[in-house]
Amino acid sequence: MKLPRTSDTAAKQILDATRVYREYARVRKESQRLKGSLFWKKVGSYEYLAHKVHGKVTYVGPRGAETEREFEEFKQKKAQLQQRARTLKESVETCERMNKAVRAGAVPTPVVEVLRQLEDAGLSEGSVVLGTSALFAYGQPSGVRVEEVASPVHGSVVEDAKQHLQVLLEAPESAIKAALLKLRQAADAIVEVAPAGASGERTYFLVEFKFGRQRELSKCWAENAYWRTLATEMATEIRHAGKFEQVVIGKTGTMATMRTLDPQFFAMINHALAEARPATMQEPHVAQCQAVLVDSLIADHRVVSKPPAVECRRAVEGIAQRVFAHG
Repeated sequence: MKLPRTSDTAAKQILDATRVYREYARVRKESQRLKGSLFWKKVGSYEYLAHKVHGKVTYVGPRGAETEREFEEFKQKKAQLQQRARTLKESVETCERMNKAVRAGAVPTPVVEVLRQLEDAGLSEGSVVLGTSALFAYGQPSGVRVEEVASPVHGSVVEDAKQHLQVLLEAPESAIKAALLKLRQAADAIVEVAPAGASGERTYFLVEFKFGRQRELSKCWAENAYWRTLATEMATEIRHAGKFEQVVIGKTGTMATMRTLDPQFFAMINHALAEARPATMQEPHVAQCQAVLVDSLIADHRVVSKPPAVECRRAVEGIAQRVFAHG
């Protein structure tokens, strides 16, 4: 399969920019572990080291050599991280301007904004991007412009990403609800949240975003229903089937970290959907085109992947057949 390549200039910029953003994300994550502030509080005739986070105060212990050392270490570490984060943020902004100048990115802006909000809310590490948008994460480090890969009938293989995004989240329901308003505003989208996972435990949630005209393309109803059913019945398997993590670049140059499925797992899911289609549907399905694209990236050793378990494959195939049976 002949694939459209990223220009040498853009490829170098992608390499430099993603390295800077990855370090920025690491420093931010480390800073989040040092939430709130430490201070000394007098209670009666005693003085205690107190920790305040989101208005809630807890006492670490009475003043002494150990708590004084903890206080100084916290203060010094937090100041260092804040300074490092400020410096890196400036570097990220410079990289983002360069990204736009050399057309390094192709991810739709609403998708990048959602990913950034998930990072800001501390939800990114428990997230798995499902469906079409994952192709950007596979294509970018491979030096392939996936937005220029077309299916014989349906146009670009990533067309649905402009209008629709599905994210599986493993997080407390309260944390997701707290982040919803900013997510809606950042992406200017209709957002729907539903519990996921066959056990019925409210540990996993499927969050769906509808951008633009806020309606799905008719050609993608099967894929979206398929991923929705997968998330409902196989949330644990999806979450732990192997993660592919990549800093992705948007069309405007902005960056964010995308966590999605292992490429072979993604390809297996799309092959199963394509093979489950009724024989009366003759035209090549967009899911098949996406699977062939990922197969090519893996075969050319452009992305590192591992094969999914046999039992997982059987379950996925069964779900694909049911989606078309009920469609």
